[in-house]
Amino acid sequence: MPSNSVLILIMCGIAGILSKEKKKFSNEINGMLNCIAHRGPDQKIIFNNNLGSFGFVRLKIIDLSDKSNQPFVSENGKVKIIYNGEIYNYKELKELYFKNFKFKSNGDGEIIMHLYLKFGISFIDKIKGMFAIAIIDENLNKVFLIRDRFGIKPLYYFYKNNELRFCSEIVGITKTSSHDFSYNIKEMYKYFNQGLMNSSDDTWFNDIKQVPLGHYIIYSKDSSLRKVKYYKIEDHIDEDLDKKKISFKNYIGEFENRLFKSYDEHNNYDVEAGVHLSGGVDSAVLAGLTKKFNLKFNSFTFDFERKEYSEAYFAKKISNSANLKNYTSILKEKNVENYLEKVLLREFEPFSSLRILSQHNLYDNYKNKTKVILDGSGGDEIGAGYSYYMIPWYLDLLGIKKKEKLKKTFFKSLPLIINSTINFSDFIKGSFNQFRKPGSATIDGSNYKNNEIFSEDFFKIDYSLNIKKPFKSNLRNAQYSDLFYLKLPRSLKYADRASMYNSIETRVPFLDHKVVEWALQLPSKFKLLNSQQRILMKYPVKNLVDKKILYLNKRTIADPQSIWLKTILKDLFFDTMNSKDFNHHGIFNKKNLMIYFEKMLKHKKHFNSFLIFQILICELWFQKIFKLRNS
Repeated sequence: MPSNSVLILIMCGIAGILSKEKKKFSNEINGMLNCIAHRGPDQKIIFNNNLGSFGFVRLKIIDLSDKSNQPFVSENGKVKIIYNGEIYNYKELKELYFKNFKFKSNGDGEIIMHLYLKFGISFIDKIKGMFAIAIIDENLNKVFLIRDRFGIKPLYYFYKNNELRFCSEIVGITKTSSHDFSYNIKEMYKYFNQGLMNSSDDTWFNDIKQVPLGHYIIYSKDSSLRKVKYYKIEDHIDEDLDKKKISFKNYIGEFENRLFKSYDEHNNYDVEAGVHLSGGVDSAVLAGLTKKFNLKFNSFTFDFERKEYSEAYFAKKISNSANLKNYTSILKEKNVENYLEKVLLREFEPFSSLRILSQHNLYDNYKNKTKVILDGSGGDEIGAGYSYYMIPWYLDLLGIKKKEKLKKTFFKSLPLIINSTINFSDFIKGSFNQFRKPGSATIDGSNYKNNEIFSEDFFKIDYSLNIKKPFKSNLRNAQYSDLFYLKLPRSLKYADRASMYNSIETRVPFLDHKVVEWALQLPSKFKLLNSQQRILMKYPVKNLVDKKILYLNKRTIADPQSIWLKTILKDLFFDTMNSKDFNHHGIFNKKNLMIYFEKMLKHKKHFNSFLIFQILICELWFQKIFKLRNS
């Protein structure tokens, strides 16, 4: 084992300030760590070196002893590594590369140090997991900031005047910097016009970026900054396999092996763990895997007071079929208004739905019952579970030369549409919207242009999200867009903030990159089979959970958002828009906005309630967070 100088920190919250000037920033680092203390209540440490000042807060998950306290220090201390996350294949890596080496701890973090010493920055290709890593290498006079392949763990930075600040959450940067941050009008445009959140390296604060998923950035002593993409999923998918006569059984067998291995690796911890269940297929799959591995978990479900929006019935059936004890958290309507502001402060950027409140409420209520939560994020994306995936699927089928085969497959799948819970016209509108412009279409059409509310100048903002289409398959490209740009990034952000605010670690076994790669590798003809979407996800657990739940067609996710806006949040909307702090940002026509809101109040259906909510949360963010960020 080479004896180089490396220091490793494993943590759930990291921070740093780098400058070419030899200056200590201990007080500012302390302020940053105080902002993210909820991410790691078990240990706090600050240190300085020639490159800057650094700190972390730790949440103990693996190896609860002091041996896994950070930092891990090499012999001469010239290289430091700050780490937030989990490396799931660390035992395998120890056996493969360091069989005769005696590690100081039993945790997963120490392996990063030794891999970096042995392989340099290319070590990233060997690790599986979720992570935000900072490597401070005084030998090279460089700092590497690395984010995992799917952006499960957050990492933000601010680079100005030869100084680099980074932190696990934006608030740590804004609260400790004297810089006068302006709000990012392009993010606002994406939010309203395209329904996009967390879709690029930009944030709602100009000059604050996030390390893009699957990238690392390099900060050099000369204060230069360079961004490197280390992971391209297209490099790991052979589309020529689609033309070969590989059976569904062989494809599904390989996927099953990868999924089982991922789930096994994700279930390594020294604290109490549980599983987050809704009433959907992804939850059923998680429950089935839990049963297969004979894990005595609790399950956790969020719900609403209004029974027409409840998924608790299905969640409890799933839980019972896997012999899990279920805890259900109900968000009381009387608490919604107060809770809205609390959640906005935690998220620190606008969010897309009032449903997020229930997610936070769940972890608030049950934070004493678990420290690790397994979550089904990514299941829809890798399993081709969204209804609008039917369109690119059909387009792929059109490439099949034998018309008889096309006809047979088409008619087999018609029941999937006919029996769908969403309105057929809404399905068609939403599906084609997916191809017309980036972003997620809502059933009520809230991301459509509304020139009554918005100024003409707003829609002239020079911005476009150029999502490449790396694959020949239309369905693969749609999955790729949702995985890396449209759907999954915002979902992962919400899951991270809700859980980590309560010092709970969320794990997402469907997002092991080996699982995702093979899921996308599956030919389109196998992704929708026998009138069933997500057959890929269902098959491995078909004998482990209630088939009546597992084989239900995808149900539309619904919440009382429209009703709440018309009732318990009506006064909040009027008060916010009539506040002396209201700022039209050059984009709102206030008079028309109020007329539009009155129309929504009188309308029996949704009538663009999502758009109304977007405007409300955006203005609340401006008044409660942006204006008061330095308070």
